[in-house]
Amino acid sequence: MRILHLTPELPYEEGGGGRGHEFFMCRRLAELGHDVLNVSPVLPSEAHWSRALLDVGVENWVLERPVSHVREAVEAVVREPSVLATAMVAPVRALEMRVFWVRLRDLVAQAVSYLRPDVAIVGHDMAAGWVEGLPASVPVVLTLHNLTWRWYLSRARRGRGLAPLVLRAEARRHQRYLLGLLPRYKAAVALSEIEARDLRARAEIPVSVLPVGVDTRTLHSSPEQDGPPRVLFTGTLGYPPNSEGIRWLVDHVWPQVRAAVPDVRLDVVGRDPPAKVRALEQRRGVSIVGAVPSMAPYFARAHVVVVPILTGAGVRVKIVEAMAAGRAIVSTSLGWEGLPYVRPGRHLIVADESEPFAAAVIELLRDRETRRRLGIEARRLAEQRYDWRALGDDLERVLVDVVDRRGSPRAGPVLGQALTSNADETSGAGERHGPAGS
Repeated sequence: MRILHLTPELPYEEGGGGRGHEFFMCRRLAELGHDVLNVSPVLPSEAHWSRALLDVGVENWVLERPVSHVREAVEAVVREPSVLATAMVAPVRALEMRVFWVRLRDLVAQAVSYLRPDVAIVGHDMAAGWVEGLPASVPVVLTLHNLTWRWYLSRARRGRGLAPLVLRAEARRHQRYLLGLLPRYKAAVALSEIEARDLRARAEIPVSVLPVGVDTRTLHSSPEQDGPPRVLFTGTLGYPPNSEGIRWLVDHVWPQVRAAVPDVRLDVVGRDPPAKVRALEQRRGVSIVGAVPSMAPYFARAHVVVVPILTGAGVRVKIVEAMAAGRAIVSTSLGWEGLPYVRPGRHLIVADESEPFAAAVIELLRDRETRRRLGIEARRLAEQRYDWRALGDDLERVLVDVVDRRGSPRAGPVLGQALTSNADETSGAGERHGPAGS
């Protein structure tokens, strides 16, 4: 098949979350012999990752965004004044995607003309409006990294003052926005069974579940290391549910753990820690590590991995990574929500209040055999159900079904040859990154 992949975030392995998911899905589709072309805007700070897809056989056309987000929005309005009208009716995240689309539209049109795709994939529900810029003859699949309206509702439940009212209103706007666009899609892919059920109850298109995954060939289970007991939290710390969760853990859980296990250490690993998270390093035994090139060494020295998520939506990659690393996990219910096949008590321990959460961590730190048992079961499940290759094969079946229902042939040009011949025509004042990253 010729597959056009559109996403507002540059896919690359180290990006985590949706970026990592899309990177591995595109890579697997290319490994299966399909011609895959990704098109996305890219932040200047991430432009150096543009080669990551090329290195695994996926063509990658990117358009670098301005450093200033204000400038980006102003330029979009100047180019297309109707963006202002969109601001009056569209939810906030959809408006952001409309701003991206003003600059991205021409590059996508060139990609469609050159690739003649059998099927297209749009990543993230906030970018669902991009389907309106694609030919009606091309069947399109929407990948839902989370249902944004559920994210807003989750945040509203813990908000104070006027915040819950604003968040619920935005949830309603986003729900109307997405449900109004879904008839343009031939299928949707959710990462959570809970979100898939929610969508199936409101929309008539087929909805499949393909959870987040991990490369079990590169993230190994290893024996525990000597030294003081260590607890690990990992996740993008600039993401509000993660920063909120780790602050709750340090404020309400960590003192109980320290009282029972005085020499325990907590490693907090993830990029973009805000000031309130960095300040946690002043607490005894807490280390704010920040971004790291590889999580493997931190999983290797961890005795327990914690997932103290209180709000948000979607599925946490950190759970699957910890499972692949063969580590015992303590999570809130929301932290592992929507993961099929995972069973509390067998693959992880679940606790939602500070005292039982602390008690679970303490028990695991004291009981090596229970840690070992949970780690073995978690690793086995990761290998069987959450490896990227198996998940990519499932995505291929979804795409084949969509194309077969359309009755389209599945043969196409070799992308590298076509891109080379068209590179000068579509470079667009230096905004396009071709196979050489130019």
